[in-house]
Amino acid sequence: MPTLPITRTPNGSTLRTIPNLVLPVSIVALRAEAYSSDDKNVIISLATKYSSAERIYSVPLKCFHDLIVDLRRLNALPDTTSN
Repeated sequence: MPTLPITRTPNGSTLRTIPNLVLPVSIVALRAEAYSSDDKNVIISLATKYSSAERIYSVPLKCFHDLIVDLRRLNALPDTTSN
């Protein structure tokens, strides 16, 4: 899987830049609602900053395993914001 380029912000923190995308969607609520009937997916709901509509998605469990791996990797990166 390709990685996105990293950009340094004025305060020294890093961001991954997404070509041709101005800003990512701001999620303000994310909830795991239930398992699907086959127990291979989790039903999640999310709400965004600029919409009152809550969206519901079915996400394969494999995606959550990959997300946990990514979060652990990010947590292991050196902290570039502290002095």
